[in-house]
Amino acid sequence: MSQQDAVAALSERLLIAAYKGQTENVVQLINKGAKVAVTKHGRTPLHLAANKGHLPVVQILLKAGCDLDVQDDGDQTALHRATVVGNTEIIAALIHEGCALDRQDKDGNTALHEASWHGFSQSAKLLVKAGANVLAKNKAGNTALHLACQNSHSQSTRVLLLAGSRADLKNNAGDTCLHVAARYNHLSIIRLLLSAFCSVHEKNQAGDTALHVAAALNHKKVAKILLEAGADTTIVNNAGQTPLETARYHNNPEVALLLTKAPQVGFTLSMVLIMRGYKVVGTPGCNLLKPLQTNLNTEYNQAVEV
Repeated sequence: MSQQDAVAALSERLLIAAYKGQTENVVQLINKGAKVAVTKHGRTPLHLAANKGHLPVVQILLKAGCDLDVQDDGDQTALHRATVVGNTEIIAALIHEGCALDRQDKDGNTALHEASWHGFSQSAKLLVKAGANVLAKNKAGNTALHLACQNSHSQSTRVLLLAGSRADLKNNAGDTCLHVAARYNHLSIIRLLLSAFCSVHEKNQAGDTALHVAAALNHKKVAKILLEAGADTTIVNNAGQTPLETARYHNNPEVALLLTKAPQVGFTLSMVLIMRGYKVVGTPGCNLLKPLQTNLNTEYNQAVEV
């Protein structure tokens, strides 16, 4: 066997040892001259150990100088592979060694997208504390917050909002996080987003507000919460329909009845702020009496004393 073949054999064995978490074997193979080989999916020993949760192996590989940011055939790094299983110890080890936080895989997802999609809030917290970009979008235009909201991960949603994620950013379909939560009927997420003063009036590419979405899908409780938050029932979508007309079009009589009883103009800014326990003081240029048809993020700061 040539020396090249011998090294290749050692490198293949290193992949297996890393995958199985065989710490002593990993050390011996590295000392014998094993190099970094990859699997048929382009994964290195570090990818494998990170995904399987073998912290001692990860630490040995890092000490041996393994490239932290090698991407596999799906463009995922070891950080992605650790994050999809929520292994905070390995995530912390990779961050400590200076791994890239915002590398995107073939779908445009960062590690923070993965943590948020799976609901690993502690992983998300580690990543944002280290400086991960909470506003990064994947190829569908979704932020990490969109994904947390879609899967109803309340704690991850809180982590992202506290880290500065913006609930009103839109994906490629024009959906805000509120559209997403309304579509999937996630009441607790909707309440969180409303408490963060997201706009209830944003339209997506179809011209639908979150209230249109709730009306189309017969999500009565969602519609009720949105109405209580001041959703405007007079906004028309690209089909020329108000939420009431949308409910009727989709044969959703209960939501239609709810919308029939709703006021035709949304609550004023001052009404919503008072309901949420704020003391309304106002500043020049802030109209407290107009119906809420703008983003509260810019207006409530001018209107409240906390």
